[in-house]
Amino acid sequence: MKRYNEDFLDKIKGFNLEVLKNSKYPIYALSKELKFIYFNPAWSHFAKDNQFEGTALKNLSLGSPYLKSIKGVWLKLFFQKNYKKVIRTGETWHHEYQCSSDELYRFYHQIAYPLLNKSGVLIVNTEVFKLPMDQMNIKTFEVIIERYTQPNNRINQCSNCRHTQRADEPDLWDWVPNWVEKLPINSDLSICPTCKHLYEDS
Repeated sequence: MKRYNEDFLDKIKGFNLEVLKNSKYPIYALSKELKFIYFNPAWSHFAKDNQFEGTALKNLSLGSPYLKSIKGVWLKLFFQKNYKKVIRTGETWHHEYQCSSDELYRFYHQIAYPLLNKSGVLIVNTEVFKLPMDQMNIKTFEVIIERYTQPNNRINQCSNCRHTQRADEPDLWDWVPNWVEKLPINSDLSICPTCKHLYEDS
C-alpha cells in the first residue's frame, strides 16, 4: 500500500520519516487543499480497528479530501478552520478529543504541525487515556478531568510534591496517583503554596 505522495518528502524537513512510520499512534498529513498526502502504518491499523470499510475506507486513501472522512457539518468546519490556520500562520495547534470503540473509552491528544512553505499540515495523534467501556469508569474519568482542568485547558501539578491543583478550588492541591507516574499531555509543572513556602523559608 502506497503511504505518501512523491513530493511529501520535500515538505517534512525537520521530521524523520522513520520515526513517523514506526509510531504506534496514527499520523497523517494533508496538503494545503486538505487532501491526504501521507499515512503511517498505525493510521491504517486505526482505520481497520474502527471498522472503516467500503466507501468510508476509500475516503481515507491518498488524494482523498480529508473532510469527506469527517461526519457532521460543524465538525468539518471546526477542523477545516484550524488546519487552515496552521498552514496559514505556521503555528502548531493542539486539540484533545474522544475516540472510543465499543470496548474502550479512549481520549487522544492531537498536534497539527505546519509543513514546509505552507504546503500542508502533519497531524500526530497520541493516546492520553484508555479505559474499559463501562459507565463507572467513564464517569470517574470525566469527573477527574473536570475537577483539575483549569480555564486555560491546562492541568497544574507541583514539580516538587507532585500534587495537582483543583480548578474549582485553586487553593487545594490533591494527590492524583495516576498522574504521578504519567502526567496528562496538557499538564504544566508549577509549585504549590506549601512547597513555595518551604523554599522561601530555606
